[in-house]
Amino acid sequence: MLDLYIDFNNGMGEQSLTGILPRFKMRSFTPDSPNIDRETTTLQRINGLVLPQHPRDVVYKERSVKAEFLLDSIIAETFYQNRHEFYDLLVQPFPYYISTDLLPNRRFLVTCDGNFTIAKDKQKNYATFTVDFTDILGLAESKFTSSTIQNFSGEHWSPGMGILRRDDLEYHFKNKKRFSVYNPGGAAVNTLQHDYNVFLWAKGKNVTILNRTNGEKLKIEEKLKRSQKVSFVKQYTVIGGKRLKTSGRLPTLDVGWNEFEILNSDDFEILFDTRFYYK
Repeated sequence: MLDLYIDFNNGMGEQSLTGILPRFKMRSFTPDSPNIDRETTTLQRINGLVLPQHPRDVVYKERSVKAEFLLDSIIAETFYQNRHEFYDLLVQPFPYYISTDLLPNRRFLVTCDGNFTIAKDKQKNYATFTVDFTDILGLAESKFTSSTIQNFSGEHWSPGMGILRRDDLEYHFKNKKRFSVYNPGGAAVNTLQHDYNVFLWAKGKNVTILNRTNGEKLKIEEKLKRSQKVSFVKQYTVIGGKRLKTSGRLPTLDVGWNEFEILNSDDFEILFDTRFYYK
C-alpha cells in the first residue's frame, strides 16, 4: 500500500501517515523537476549566452512536491475532526522529512505552509485533495549514509540511486596516501549545504586533503597529533570546540569517482560519512 512517511527530527524516527492518521491514504507523489539557478552572461561578438560557472557550482533552487491524499471518514461526524488533525500534523513552522514507497530510500527536506483545503461534499464522507510541499534543498537525499554498505541485497539502497554492482566501496582509509571516494548521487556534495561529514586523525604539520578530480584542497596550517580528532563543520575545521587555521576548503565530492591524496602526513586515518543527493 502506498504511504507517506514523516520524520520530524524529534527523536521518534520515521512514522507512516496511516499509522498516525489511519483515515488518510496517499494517492500520488509528484516532485517537480530539478530547478537550476544558473549564472549567465553575454559577450560582444559571441553568439548566445556564455556560461561562466563550472557545472559543479550551479545551484538547485527549491521546488514543489505535490502529494494527493484521500480522506475517508466513514461517518460525517468524524470528517471535521480528521481534517483538523491532518492540518495540525503537516502544517509546521519547521522543516521536516517526507518520503514514499514510490522512491524508496530517498527523502525530501520540506516545509508545508498550508494553503490547501479539504472540502466536504454534503452528500459524501470522503474527499480527495492535494498538498503542496516545498523541497527546500531542491534535491532528494539518501536515507542512509556512506557508512552503510552499498548493495541491493539489503533494504538501504535502491535501483536508480547510482549504486555500482560491487560491495567493496571504501569510505574509511588508513595511511593510504592516494584513494578513491565514490559519489553515486546526481549532485556534488559539500559541507556548506549537505550532510557531509569527514573526520581526520593525522600526525604532521600542513596536512593537506586534496581532491585531484576537481583540484580542491584544504591545508591545515597547524601541527596535528595522531590522537586528535579533526572535524569539518560548514566552512570551519575544528578540534573539539577550537577552530584551526586553514587555507582552502574541504574538497567537494563530485558526482562519480573522486581521486584523493593526503599530503604531509604518513600516519593518518580519514573517514567519509556522507549522504548522497538526487535530482
